[in-house]
Amino acid sequence: MIDADTIKVLLLEDDADDHRLTSKLLRTEKCQFDIDWAQTLAAAIEKLSQQAYDIVITDLSVPDSFGFETVAQLRAHCGQTPIIVLSSLEDEDVERDILLAGAQDYLVKGEFSKRIVTRAILHAVQRQQSVNEVNALVSELEQSQQQLQEQSLLLQKKNRHLRRLYKTAQEFVDNVSHDFRTPLTVIKDYVSIIREGMVGNVNDEQQTMLDKVSVRADDLNHMVDDLLDASKLESGLLGAWRRNVQMKDIIERAESLLEQRALVKNIELVVECDASLPDVYCDADKVGRVITNLAINAIKFAGDQGRVRLWAEADPAGHQVVVGVTDNGPGIEKKSLDQIFQRFQQLNTHIKSTVKGFGLGLNIAQQLCKLNLGEMGVQSQLGKGSTFSFTIPTANPSEVLRRWLTVNETYADSLRVVEITVDGDANLTSCDEFDGFLNCLLRCNDLLFRTTSQTWLLVMAVSPYESGKWFKRAKAEFNKANRNRPLGPLPDYRAETRNQWDAQDSKDAILLDFEALVQHANADCLTNCEGTV
Repeated sequence: MIDADTIKVLLLEDDADDHRLTSKLLRTEKCQFDIDWAQTLAAAIEKLSQQAYDIVITDLSVPDSFGFETVAQLRAHCGQTPIIVLSSLEDEDVERDILLAGAQDYLVKGEFSKRIVTRAILHAVQRQQSVNEVNALVSELEQSQQQLQEQSLLLQKKNRHLRRLYKTAQEFVDNVSHDFRTPLTVIKDYVSIIREGMVGNVNDEQQTMLDKVSVRADDLNHMVDDLLDASKLESGLLGAWRRNVQMKDIIERAESLLEQRALVKNIELVVECDASLPDVYCDADKVGRVITNLAINAIKFAGDQGRVRLWAEADPAGHQVVVGVTDNGPGIEKKSLDQIFQRFQQLNTHIKSTVKGFGLGLNIAQQLCKLNLGEMGVQSQLGKGSTFSFTIPTANPSEVLRRWLTVNETYADSLRVVEITVDGDANLTSCDEFDGFLNCLLRCNDLLFRTTSQTWLLVMAVSPYESGKWFKRAKAEFNKANRNRPLGPLPDYRAETRNQWDAQDSKDAILLDFEALVQHANADCLTNCEGTV
């Protein structure tokens, strides 16, 4: 920035009269100019090397330089200082070349007044200051960009390293978990053989000890399941085999696993599940895992002489079944309820447990619940107990799709529904085996409905190109499966796109179209059945 009162000027002019005239014009103005005079280019360059100037005013013709070269030499030595040319030569081509060489202005001698030359100087200085500021900002931005690029490269390197470490950790967890299976299975088998008296009589005290060994082995099995599920959930590899199932079947299967544990812990286990509950649409094994995790957690904290109630009830308004586990344990503080579903989170209670887990059970239960398009909640009172409950959608394709759309609000280029139908002469067993084949083809976010025994509707969030790839992959896997089936090939099938929607289509419109497809499939099934009769 220049001084507000004084502008330091270097005047390169070999003619003394022109020097006096220019100096006189500048000294009569209100603005204060400090003028330093040089008569040769060499002298001007010398002065520029010794001190800084706010502006350089130069003639084109001096004893040791002429024309364009004078400006070029000054520009090379004065850095960012502006240059004004005073010349007796009036030529537009020369003026253009001089400005391109780096001069800020070009004035013809004899045609300028003191006001013109003063204004030209001030404007040149201001313009150069603006240019300098812009250049400084550009330089700063370039440095910042270079630093960001360096940081980005460093972060990418660190991320690659972290991904390698994470992959290694996941592989380690998976390998160790799988390696645990064999000795745990052996322990369970030998305990079962001894408990049943196959190798000799077992007294009551030994029976109690063996029961505890069996329960602890189950604890380790559940910990292994938690680790494997956590690893698959984290990597997005855990899919769901959803289908129409009866809630009572799932609960009875879980009950058989929980009875012994409750007995060993001296806990009263009560199961309440009405056989008239509507069918639900879910992955039965994963819902069973949710129930088991919640019930084990309740048994663990219910304490001696505790009571755990496993129940299920219909919620027609919500098109769902609610499943819950209620205990009479110590309860959970209100401030801890928000933390309880976090990974590796274990709450402190006054009840001491001989079994320590990883703090994954409730988190995995919640994730598996979401995988089945349900929600989980908890209610608790200190000193009275807790209730963990979760929902499962009923076997209503429209309701299931509505929930799926809510979970997958941001989908790909389009949604597609593919209708898959096996040949009409295929028996039910073959159709069930084909159903298993289709589920093995699903990606994690695909949704498959078996609308009839021989018809399926597959909902995919894919682009047209990805949809074509799915058809090719399905055909290739079908041929591969048939080559390796000892009991005969799977039944032939037809697959074709029935409908598709763009991302901007409303959820209500999608649901209406899909419901029509389901009704059409059911009508075709009814027609075929009547024709068969």
